[in-house]
Amino acid sequence: MTTWFDVTTILGWRRPAVGIIRTEAEAAAHALELIAAGEEVKFCFFSHATGYSAIDATDVAKTLKRISGVHAAAPGRAIAGTTNKRSIEARLKEKATKVLNRLPPKLSGRIYQFFQLRRTSIVEAVIGVRHLISAARAFFKPAQRSHVFNPASRKVHSGGHPFAKGDSYISVGLDWDNKDLVHLYELKKQVGLRVILFCYDVIPVRLPHLCVGDVAAKFANYFADVAWCADKILCISECTRKDLIALLDELGAPVPETAVVKLGCQLSHELSDAVSPDVETLLKERFVLFVSTIERRKNHEVLYRAYTRLIDSGVQDLPKLVFVGMPGWGVGDLLSDISLDPRTQDYIRILNNVSDSDLMHLYRNCMMTAFPSLYEGWGLPVAESLAAGKYCLASNAASIPEVGGQLLDYLEPWDVSAWVAELHKYAFDPLALAAKEAAIKRDYKPVAWKETAQFVFDSLK
Repeated sequence: MTTWFDVTTILGWRRPAVGIIRTEAEAAAHALELIAAGEEVKFCFFSHATGYSAIDATDVAKTLKRISGVHAAAPGRAIAGTTNKRSIEARLKEKATKVLNRLPPKLSGRIYQFFQLRRTSIVEAVIGVRHLISAARAFFKPAQRSHVFNPASRKVHSGGHPFAKGDSYISVGLDWDNKDLVHLYELKKQVGLRVILFCYDVIPVRLPHLCVGDVAAKFANYFADVAWCADKILCISECTRKDLIALLDELGAPVPETAVVKLGCQLSHELSDAVSPDVETLLKERFVLFVSTIERRKNHEVLYRAYTRLIDSGVQDLPKLVFVGMPGWGVGDLLSDISLDPRTQDYIRILNNVSDSDLMHLYRNCMMTAFPSLYEGWGLPVAESLAAGKYCLASNAASIPEVGGQLLDYLEPWDVSAWVAELHKYAFDPLALAAKEAAIKRDYKPVAWKETAQFVFDSLK
């Protein structure tokens, strides 16, 4: 009997392996090791046109090499689905400078000041126009392969598949976009497949207002399909497991066996001596680090409000507050406030396109980290902070306390007063912070990605 590992997601991936992509890539790498050890493991992928097909292990190895190459060569940790705001701003500035240089100095100075005050709004407008153009192109000339939930596309034109009776099938990828779970259910009944699927979180159903568009119905259907297909569902936290079971009960779907698998957290130990100018400047100062896509759910706003309150109360010599991440959805007004607020211009720094080496320098040299997210399936930046030996001032929402256990203090994500008090405490009490770091270095045991991948395959036993 063969274990089939689905690599549909990574086959088409062209960006650095983060999040779900990293999980599938690490599990695929472990599968290659199992094959080399003589285990009966094979790879497959899915197409809406042809169904499931086998793919050779050598092709998977090439895919993993390509992804790791992209990751190594990438100028920073790009976040899927976001726009490189900094590069757009740089190009606009370059073009504007060429025009202004041709004008009289007095006139060009006034024009420059006018646009400088509106810099964030202009960049956001350009990004919006680009998204509108992309949407128009997609509408009038849709791609061959749809990534949008469409019940009509759930029929597979060919019933081809490589599975035999008694085989097992594992998928940990972006199944809501790339798979037809109704077809998988039919194959399961036809062939007798044992099916293992993943659940990262139920945010689109639980907190749809924090997602782009109306996705609740799409994902409710998806999770119901997962429940009917899976013999076992692996969840990345106990919180996710409980939320999933509650959702399936609400939907009237079956509740298959569930288990919790912890995601790996291995920070690169290879540090380049060269750092970017922005990071090099920060390394000379005290700073609090927040690594995350800048979007509504991550709750950067509470830190902005806490800092403005500290500044308004007369507190001086605050550490810098550094946001590392690409701009996402629903934060245009916040970014504009941060950019224009004179109180925070000397304190808040926003970095995107940060290389892995620069990120490690930031982790190792920060005073501490912060993570005030409103909900997480698993708070990976908290785990990264602990792996770097750094204390994290974290939200008490959802799965986050599972990550840090008793090593961290947890705050209500919207309690600005609590964030003010704790930020002030650790900014000016180095002994308290040192005690926290000592406990982290003594007691925290980071999970290796190999352990995660091994758990995934052992779940078949």
